[in-house]
Amino acid sequence: MTALNIGLLTRLRDRLDSDAAGRLEIRVYDETIRFNILIVDGSACAVQPSLPAARGVGSPTLVIADHTPADGRFPVLGQVFTSIWERSTPI
Repeated sequence: MTALNIGLLTRLRDRLDSDAAGRLEIRVYDETIRFNILIVDGSACAVQPSLPAARGVGSPTLVIADHTPADGRFPVLGQVFTSIWERSTPI
């Protein structure tokens, strides 16, 4: 599934103009997935928790705006994203 998703995103990136393609970064990491986190413009994130024991069941997707205190959801999930991003490998 990971290879399929990477292939889809790299084909999409290849079709984008150079400015947009430069903004689509793809990385991989070798850790247990807890959340899929997508940060948009540093002001919002889409988060989908992993449900490893529930194959075929869609987990809820949360959209979180950065209007929270320093210990709120956005800053905490942003730190998780940054931590994994820094340890990941670009594709």
